[in-house]
Amino acid sequence: MGNAVILTTQLPPAEAEALLAAMREQYRLSLNDYWYADEYRYVPQEKRHSSILERTPVMAAQKRLMAALSLSLKAVK
Repeated sequence: MGNAVILTTQLPPAEAEALLAAMREQYRLSLNDYWYADEYRYVPQEKRHSSILERTPVMAAQKRLMAALSLSLKAVK
């Protein structure tokens, strides 16, 4: 990722936890919608999640941001 966008922010732990919870819920809902969509119906289940992430940049970004938030919250605790 040579031309990656780098984000830096400071959030109180309560806000970070709320943001993480909201992102997890949105991710769950989106994944459920895509999982049963016609375009992924014949993709084997073990490859379906990665296939969805490859074709849906917003979900790939959400996954990275959720991981960063989780890691940061663990470091604070």
